[in-house]
Amino acid sequence: MDQSLLPNIYDFISHTYPFTRLNTLEQDALAAQVKISYYTPEETLQDESLTGIGLFMIRTGAVEQINKDGTLRARLGVGDSFGFTQLNKKGSSDYTVRFLENTLLYIISKQVLEFIIAKNQHVSEYFDSKDWVRLSSVNHLANNKSAAANSHFSRPVSDFYLNDCALVSPKSTIRQTAQEIGLKHAECAFIVDNNKLIGVVTKSDITLRAVAAGVDPCEEVSAIMSKNPVTINLTDPLYHSLELMIEHNIKVLPVIDRGQIVGIITASQLLQNSQLQAVFLLKAIKQQTKVSELKKLSAQKQEIFKTLVENDVSPQIIQLVMSKIADAFNKKLIDIYLNEHEKAPCNFAWIAAGSLARSEVQLLSDQDNALILERDCTDTELKYFKDMADFVCHGLDECGYALCDGNYMASNPKWCLSYSNWCKNYEKWILNPDHDDLLNVLVFMDLRFIYGDEFLLNKLKSHMLKLTGDNSRFLAIITNLTLAVNPPLGLFKQFVLTKDGQNKPYLNIKKQAVNLIVELARIYALSSGSLITETPDRLKAAAESQKISKDDERELSEALYFLNSLRFKHQINALNNNEELSNNLVPDTLSQFERNHLKDAFRIIAKQQEAAKFRFCGGI
Repeated sequence: MDQSLLPNIYDFISHTYPFTRLNTLEQDALAAQVKISYYTPEETLQDESLTGIGLFMIRTGAVEQINKDGTLRARLGVGDSFGFTQLNKKGSSDYTVRFLENTLLYIISKQVLEFIIAKNQHVSEYFDSKDWVRLSSVNHLANNKSAAANSHFSRPVSDFYLNDCALVSPKSTIRQTAQEIGLKHAECAFIVDNNKLIGVVTKSDITLRAVAAGVDPCEEVSAIMSKNPVTINLTDPLYHSLELMIEHNIKVLPVIDRGQIVGIITASQLLQNSQLQAVFLLKAIKQQTKVSELKKLSAQKQEIFKTLVENDVSPQIIQLVMSKIADAFNKKLIDIYLNEHEKAPCNFAWIAAGSLARSEVQLLSDQDNALILERDCTDTELKYFKDMADFVCHGLDECGYALCDGNYMASNPKWCLSYSNWCKNYEKWILNPDHDDLLNVLVFMDLRFIYGDEFLLNKLKSHMLKLTGDNSRFLAIITNLTLAVNPPLGLFKQFVLTKDGQNKPYLNIKKQAVNLIVELARIYALSSGSLITETPDRLKAAAESQKISKDDERELSEALYFLNSLRFKHQINALNNNEELSNNLVPDTLSQFERNHLKDAFRIIAKQQEAAKFRFCGGI
């Protein structure tokens, strides 16, 4: 290996969990043993090239794992790894790895990995518990059936799919494929070989890749097809189709049952049930080139939110959809700026904080964001990033994401920093905090990558976890700070009310209830060294790691579900009555059922706050 690459490998290893738990000498020795491989899109790893090899870590790029029956196992990106479950296998592998883009892998051999596992307890425990960590972040929605029982989205795809779709063989001609699409009145045709789905061709593919390119219509359709289309399983919940359509900007999903295509789910079909306007909005956002055009589209957010709430979609899915839309506005605004200016002076990561980082966006969400720069920059280079941040933040404001009152935005030079300066911030905030430091750290404990170089955020999170791990003093301080606000339930189970500017009594359901659960979940995530940001995932992971009981997790999850349902319905009522949106509830306007359950939610929060106080603050 080229020795000049060692510093980069060491940097990656030393900021990638669980190897962060190795000492410096061990990390140095491990970096020297790493092998490097480069793969292009559509290349694959399977069987002997995957079994018994070692641990594959993704430095740049993205891959997907495909099960033997053709279903999707997982999609992985920068900082993720695979191959551990195949370590002791020979011959046939459990899955195939397909590269989605140019990808650089760092590979730790089986022998080296086994040596480290035997020598380091933290590494050993990590790989023993890897499955539940992964599954808790992937399956939490599916497992929360009690929360989404009445949601249209919770029903299986089998209740909705259409089984009449255009299917052709790879040897069918382009003309025959076009005829089949016309015959089925379809938007696309799926290419099937030996009962296995291998590709898709849309109407636009035929127009652009065949007709416009002068391709002979008698050529085989495999010449213009898109390989390995995204699929959904027959038994998957319907909300998964929303996630896939949003993520991949597609309008048709082939439905798979036991490895074979049995039908399709289309966006237009679901739109008739008022479910997937978001897919079309995201596509429109992607096509725009001016802020003024994005501003016009932003009005659709309200209608989408309203439709989802009125169709009893679960609050978590509503927030996920609204967060995907906010992501799209962020990314497009950055794209517009970069397309109109010179290349950025160095790599950067645009990151979300606050509610967007937790995928908890709703109509009243403002913006919290920051920039991580690869290195220290000159004044001229910093001006480039300051101008970009000003453009994006004010563009978001025009699109309905208000400027943050606390100025936690990348346009504030305090939050447009080099990686090394971000590290210094966290060291000050966590190891020797004052009051302002604690406010800052609460905002920037929840971070999610949006645009740029994701590795910058990954290693910053790794550095943060090093500082918080086993730091009981910091956990006690944060716990005491977050417990300063209690749910508004006083003696005799009466609500403790606040007065607004017009002297009207109200409850702020966000500050006095929802946020309290969010903060409890954050504390438990910190205590377990978890990088998860979504609140329900954090609660589930806390139960899995026995930081809280399964009953505690269920209580808090159901309280969060109820509070957000009530909050969103209150906001829809305000919209319908042309009233100002807020998080303030007037108890007299609630039904007795809602009042009783609101008290139940408050009692749950109060009980869990006391438990956290005892656990992390010694009961003080």
